[in-house]
Amino acid sequence: MVMRATGLRRWRRLGRGHVLGLAAVLSLPGFGEAAGQPSERAGERQQAPEVKPAPPDEADPAAYPFVIVEDVTLGTEPASADVTGQLGVPDEDYIPEVFQYRRRGAQPTQAELGGEHRSAALTEFRILDKAVEPGETVRAIARVEPAFEKGRRFVAEFWSQEYGRAAVIYVNFKPHGSDRNLYLGRGKVDRHHPGGRYNAGSTMITDEHGHKKAYSSEFNPVMRAEDGSPAYFVVADNPLADVTPPTLRSLEVLTPAVGPGETIRVEAFADDNLAGPTQARVVFVSPSGNRAVRADLIGDSRQPGRFLGAFTVPPWYEGGLWRAQKVELYDAARNGALIFAATAPELMGAVVQVEEDPALRDDEPPVLLALELPLRQLPGAATLPVAALVEDNRSGVDKVYVSFQSPSGADLIRVELVSRNPPLNRPSLVPQPNVFRGTLRLEAWRERGEYRVSRVNLSDRARNYRNLNPARDEEVRGLAVVFEDTSAQGGSPR
Repeated sequence: MVMRATGLRRWRRLGRGHVLGLAAVLSLPGFGEAAGQPSERAGERQQAPEVKPAPPDEADPAAYPFVIVEDVTLGTEPASADVTGQLGVPDEDYIPEVFQYRRRGAQPTQAELGGEHRSAALTEFRILDKAVEPGETVRAIARVEPAFEKGRRFVAEFWSQEYGRAAVIYVNFKPHGSDRNLYLGRGKVDRHHPGGRYNAGSTMITDEHGHKKAYSSEFNPVMRAEDGSPAYFVVADNPLADVTPPTLRSLEVLTPAVGPGETIRVEAFADDNLAGPTQARVVFVSPSGNRAVRADLIGDSRQPGRFLGAFTVPPWYEGGLWRAQKVELYDAARNGALIFAATAPELMGAVVQVEEDPALRDDEPPVLLALELPLRQLPGAATLPVAALVEDNRSGVDKVYVSFQSPSGADLIRVELVSRNPPLNRPSLVPQPNVFRGTLRLEAWRERGEYRVSRVNLSDRARNYRNLNPARDEEVRGLAVVFEDTSAQGGSPR
């Protein structure tokens, strides 16, 4: 068998410790047999084949079996001092995520950046309490580089090695008071959590400039223990462990017929084997299936397992026979169950007749009448007021968003426009519910240049949506603003 040297270099870049795994795979019975040649199992000894380098243009990653991946996953480390979490990519060559989608030639690496432009990196992740009892708190520490001016909290997931994501413990990290690089983590082990080993799954760190980076123990050595396995802690055996979700005993609609906007009341009963049911919600769908209403049910403490709900179908929705589509149940151990009407007899009779008012029904989305950008060019540190005139003659306009795309396409800034009531000391002004205003502002770390209106999102109170984009809709075509790059003149203007 001829191994290609280019491929071997690829595995070396992935980390140390893979060579034994590769040798183990090559020693598997029949793995090194070439077509038409007898094997050692047939009693014939063969001379070890010579490993010849292949020309660079013949490098083929598919030449190596996938089984090697399982052999090198545990215990590997990047060949370089890589604090960014990308295997085989030195820190100085890493392209921060915020710049990764720019055009080639416009993607600065870490070595070319400094200060607020450098992406954050997780450099330490360590569990302090390797053994905990049910009901106790597990502690951890983490370090993030570079230090944040305003540290952002983050959460790490730990999954049960035996039950997987059916038993999850969340460790919340918050910045230390004096050391800006240090983060302290605490996670509560519920008294119903099953015992056993809990392995670090994933986390995501974020800095104040919008840089995000996800980490996983499967790919990032910083989230592994000293032995190469995922960072972990062990929960003692728990006789009160509960991994069984609750079950629905019944669901009944107490108001089988209602008028437009009237309250609908429902009652549900649930059972659980140990921890006890704590949360429930139900989703009703309209006759056409185009509308849905979710109702949170409140538990009756006087009668555990009983839940009551009261909700309304908005008067702008269609009438007719609304049916329960699904029920969500959770117990005190955070075990959840989804019960669907298609397979659960308990939901078959959960229906309500809703009367419709044709004068109120609203199936049409809002209409954009005008979008105003008063300036088309301004200094990079300035702000741009944005205004829109939006009309909806039934339920009324609810949300208006305008999105701007950066020159490279890497950044997208969404501006929410709101309709404000006039101040009380201006009696001559009246509310203008169709006028929406907002402000576009660029953070210091964002690129300068032409920002184009790439999308406008509208919605009304009846949850009708309209999305406009310049490729299809004339109302938003050709709208852009240029933020000047003033760094060459000694910084941003006042």
